[in-house]
Amino acid sequence: LVTEVPNLLTQYARTKDLSIVPVPEEGLHDQWYAESVIFGSGRPTLVMPHTKKRSFPLNAALIAWDFSRPAARAVADALPILRQAKKTSILIVTNEKNLDSDHLGSELQKHLQCHGIEAVLETIDAKGRSIGDVLRNSVESKNADVLVMGAFGHSRIRHFVLGGATKSMIARPPVPILLSH
Repeated sequence: LVTEVPNLLTQYARTKDLSIVPVPEEGLHDQWYAESVIFGSGRPTLVMPHTKKRSFPLNAALIAWDFSRPAARAVADALPILRQAKKTSILIVTNEKNLDSDHLGSELQKHLQCHGIEAVLETIDAKGRSIGDVLRNSVESKNADVLVMGAFGHSRIRHFVLGGATKSMIARPPVPILLSH
């Protein structure tokens, strides 16, 4: 039965605009469910941290931007949410992995402006820290209410091998995270 649940959730998620998956602390099955929906549904997924709060403000949104296809997909999927945020920041982390371009952050900023979203662009040097640590620190310092990021992973005989940032953030989401693959 445990193996049927992720497949069933993924099938339902394919017919929804957004799937919301709670991830309690130390909930390995719930993380597995979230991974299945993120990578199998073809739709955006909002991973929610375990909390007793029933509602979340949408004052500040943070976009983790690495110029990748999943990041572009996540931004496109998040446009309705980003339009509601009072403040939006684009975060580019350098010296963590090779980035394709130095100027595309400003292009994303212009694209968001076309959708009525004013975004501040920021570049942070990883300085040897993991991308997960940089994102967590940025979420905290910006008091972000939601994080938008692409989900990186690849299939290894029907099991996903997650990228470091995706795995780290799904395991302990500091705020709701909108992920797309």
